[in-house]
Amino acid sequence: MVSNTDNIRQSILELSYSKFAVYGFKKVTIDEIAAELGISKKTVYKLFSSKEEILREVVLGKMNSLLEIFGKIQSMKESSVDKIQAISEIVGTHINEQWQRILTEVRLNAPGLFKEIDAIIQEKLALGWQKIFVDGQKNGWIRKDIDPVVFTTAYVGVVRELMKTDFLSKHALTESEVPKQVFRMFTEGILTEKGRNR
Repeated sequence: MVSNTDNIRQSILELSYSKFAVYGFKKVTIDEIAAELGISKKTVYKLFSSKEEILREVVLGKMNSLLEIFGKIQSMKESSVDKIQAISEIVGTHINEQWQRILTEVRLNAPGLFKEIDAIIQEKLALGWQKIFVDGQKNGWIRKDIDPVVFTTAYVGVVRELMKTDFLSKHALTESEVPKQVFRMFTEGILTEKGRNR
């Protein structure tokens, strides 16, 4: 059973995530968070020792959510191609511009936390993605002349750049469409059968 304290705690984390992404970590105050939620500043400090602790829980909560989803995809019985496609589909919903702004705030205002997050990304997400890729190569689904590190770095870099709001709004695309299109371009190429056989 979820207690009222758990609900308040979750509300603080959700509101803080949004406010940090929009206004920046330094500009958001505990007073603003408390006022917007209709609770006292004292209540916030009963649940969190500092604004830094709130930022830490926001970021680690998001990372844990991503790791849980990623773990489920890794344990799927489907082919490596299906797993990579599933990962590409969650990228749009989880690694959006708001998350990128949060990571920028962490890098600028909490370098120790940023190192921790970067290590998680490199050790668990990137290496896991690369392992799926190598398994696909071993099973004949993915070409062996493609370096898994290059593919992963290129894919994530392209998606990250295209997920910016100004690009999305100029081209009438959604955050979920971009990773899917990039995945298709990376896996199927841009040429039609006619273009390949010219």
